[in-house]
Amino acid sequence: MDFYHLEKPLLKLDPTLNKFAKEHGLFVTKNKKDWPERSIAWGTNVRCLIQIYLASENSGTFNLWLCASEDKNNARFWKHETPIKSLPIEAFENELYELLKSSFVKLKNWANDCSSLEFSTKLRSV
Repeated sequence: MDFYHLEKPLLKLDPTLNKFAKEHGLFVTKNKKDWPERSIAWGTNVRCLIQIYLASENSGTFNLWLCASEDKNNARFWKHETPIKSLPIEAFENELYELLKSSFVKLKNWANDCSSLEFSTKLRSV
């Protein structure tokens, strides 16, 4: 299947994602690493990310992934969850705005409590 057909379901979500991002002074990025996805990221010390990405080419399903991460002392610490796993866009598109709102609040809470972030990996020394 070509990239356009894999990305096509996400196009239906773009107006809602763009509206939400604009209301919060954020931006939506698209298709990083040549994979169908939409991301809204913010933060300096703690980076917060809301991402919707293609979970499976074969089934055309998508995940909603939340992640807060902080790099310190050559290590990455994070907290993440996947509130939507392997669902077609149609299964959650009507609730997307509410999902974005609740995800934003959750990520802000995680970012404000760095003690909840767990060790993820060592980072390469520069």
